[in-house]
Amino acid sequence: MILQWSLFFMYIYIKVTPTEASSWTAAVPSSVKGLLGSYVVIPCSYNYPDPKTSTTGFTGIWYNDNNQVICHSDKSQTLDQFRSRTKLLGDLSKKNCSLMIEDLQQSDGGPLYFRIEIKGYDQYSYKNNKVSVSVSQPDLSVQEEVKEGENVSASCSVFHSCPTYPPSFIWSHSGEQHDQTQQLHEGQWKSTSTLTFHPNRSDHNKTLKCKITYHRGLYVETSKILQVKYAPDIKTSSKCSSEDGVVKCECIVESEPPSMVYFILGDRVMQSSKAEKNGSVTIETLQTDSGSFSFVHCLANNRLGYDNILLSIPVKGKKDLGWIDLSIFI
Repeated sequence: MILQWSLFFMYIYIKVTPTEASSWTAAVPSSVKGLLGSYVVIPCSYNYPDPKTSTTGFTGIWYNDNNQVICHSDKSQTLDQFRSRTKLLGDLSKKNCSLMIEDLQQSDGGPLYFRIEIKGYDQYSYKNNKVSVSVSQPDLSVQEEVKEGENVSASCSVFHSCPTYPPSFIWSHSGEQHDQTQQLHEGQWKSTSTLTFHPNRSDHNKTLKCKITYHRGLYVETSKILQVKYAPDIKTSSKCSSEDGVVKCECIVESEPPSMVYFILGDRVMQSSKAEKNGSVTIETLQTDSGSFSFVHCLANNRLGYDNILLSIPVKGKKDLGWIDLSIFI
């Protein structure tokens, strides 16, 4: 951990410290993000005109937008609600004014600014160099519409400033998971988890969840509803019945999106006389005179494919054959 912080402060010195030392200047990011309840670090460096003599005493103060002291070199001067949560990380004598806020709250947003008081020389408030702090919300990205059986990639990411405790990710769906953390600029990091999986029809309208666990066992969840599309599947429970010369056939189809269903009786293509939909299941009913026919052909199709089945019409005195799958003949 010591090595990580050393590298962090080296990063601040190289990336943030201004080269101009003849005026009161400060360098802070305009905004930083952190995870709720974790900590956030605001990289900060400052400069001041050359005092021409040696300086010995430095007092650093951070204020919020209400000019309340949220961090002070003298802890007793810090507002009670921040006293145990904020601290100066850098060496003020080396012009490092970096601030850490622990147990980050929504109310810590600021904007915040830094003030330096140099004993026996001068003091200055860097009100033109304010930084806003926000609680990072996770982002879950996945295709709005996926096809059954295809490779699907989902990513879950979050911004933070806590390299010593990078977040860990847990997905609600099985698959191949790859996690990485990358350093951005001005003390910010981005952790991302990518899940590659093969959705099936049972995943349709189900929630894909990403759980992010971070510092002190805290966690946050984000989710998306999966929209899985698949070709028609005519169920073997489809059947026909016959009474008093009237045939009634039910063709039960599962598909997403819903299918167009047709019946063929002899050389006639017939629309159903009744249709019911229950989620991804469509029940189409044909009721007509059977004539001398022994079978009814049911066909279903959507933009992903088709299915078909041959339903037998029961005849008094003959055994009901039920259904015959014709897909092998197509």
